[in-house]
Amino acid sequence: MSDVGLIVGSGLSRLGLDIVARSDTHTPYGPASSRLLTVAAGGRRVLAVARHGEEHTLAPHEVNYRANLWALHRHGVRRCIGVNIVGSIDETFRPGDLAVPDQLIDYTWGRESTFGGADGGVVHAEFAEPFDPALRRTIADAGSAVGLAIRAGGTYGVTQGPRLETRAEIDRLARDGCAMVGMTAMPEAALARELGMGYAICALSVNWAAGRGDAAGDVHAQIDRYLTDGMTRVAALLEQLIRCL
Repeated sequence: MSDVGLIVGSGLSRLGLDIVARSDTHTPYGPASSRLLTVAAGGRRVLAVARHGEEHTLAPHEVNYRANLWALHRHGVRRCIGVNIVGSIDETFRPGDLAVPDQLIDYTWGRESTFGGADGGVVHAEFAEPFDPALRRTIADAGSAVGLAIRAGGTYGVTQGPRLETRAEIDRLARDGCAMVGMTAMPEAALARELGMGYAICALSVNWAAGRGDAAGDVHAQIDRYLTDGMTRVAALLEQLIRCL
């Protein structure tokens, strides 16, 4: 089994992953979002977790991020790729585009965000660069190899959800320097860092954030429009990426 793992979000059903096995796993932090999925891709087998559950039943703030990361790490994953759906804030990053963000700002609250605590001691993880630079480059190179344009860099603003944001909130994120907005990069990235896992995200934009671009239209229609085609391209990227890794 490869040391590469995937955490796949809202686009799981449209990604077309070849799931060859499902196995139960137990963690000290409760149940993971899904059973561990063994996925055949790029001529290899890798482990994956469905971030929101295979039937998409978990809202972003309900995801057991600690259990997901711990389960993958316990079964040998040392390099983890998150597939994340985001909204576009920066006018140069449009719906349908792919990005490999290099920074994030965490606007979430109340999520279990560390493996430390009373029993494990306090953990002050170094987090100046929240995403692994080498893994980010490999994702971008894999995209280029299959003819996909991928934005290298950009700040991911992580909001609480499950509701979408107001125009004023998106204006604030823009002032803070966010190019995109999503709901699941934290505490996922920080927990991966505590475990010593290389972690990076492939982000697919499926809508304009509130007050940006053509956001006056039906946002759910935008998401439906861009998700299926976008996930086809993400699937091609993952095939190449896993082959390279």
